[in-house]
Amino acid sequence: MNCLKTKGLRTSCGFTLVEVMIAMAIIGVTATVLLQQRIEIVRDAARARDLRTAWILTSQKLAELELDPTLWTGAGMQSNGDFSEVDPDYGAFYWEYQIVREPIDLSDPRDPKPEKKLRELMRLTLLVRAPNSEDPIVIEAQFPIQDPKAATPPPPEGGAPPSGTPNTPQPPTTGAPK
Repeated sequence: MNCLKTKGLRTSCGFTLVEVMIAMAIIGVTATVLLQQRIEIVRDAARARDLRTAWILTSQKLAELELDPTLWTGAGMQSNGDFSEVDPDYGAFYWEYQIVREPIDLSDPRDPKPEKKLRELMRLTLLVRAPNSEDPIVIEAQFPIQDPKAATPPPPEGGAPPSGTPNTPQPPTTGAPK
C-alpha cells in the first residue's frame, strides 16, 4: 500500500490493482474450497439417509418374506421389484431375493459307520440397493424345514388322544360296578 502525497496537507492512501487482484484470488480459492466441502457434506448426509432408509426397508421386506408361507414350499423361488408400493418416494430403492432349498448333512464325520442323516433348510438371500450407495445391502437367512416325522402324531380315530399321556383327562367308564 502506497500513500501518495499531494499538495497541501492531505495525503491519499490506497491499494494498488495488483494487491486487490491477489486478495480477490485468495478469497476466490477459499470460497471454492469451502463450497466443495459443503457439497461433500450434503452428499454424505444424503448417502447416510438413503442407507438408513434402505436398512429399514430391508427389515420390512425380510419380515414380509418370513411371514409368507407360500414362499417356503417347493424347491425355491426368486423375485425382484422396488419399494414404490410402500411409498412412491421409495421407488428408487430396489430389492431382489432368492430362496433355495439346500440339503445339510448331520452325520458325524468321526463315526466309523456313517449313517447319512440329511435334513433340508431354506436359504433366503435378500439384496436391497439404495440410490446413493455403490454397495447393496445383502442379508442371508436360513430357515429349517420341519421334519414331518418329528411332528406330533395326529390323534387316533375318534378324536380321543391316546390314554396314558400325562395331564390328559381319561374318559369316564360306563357300566355297572362289579
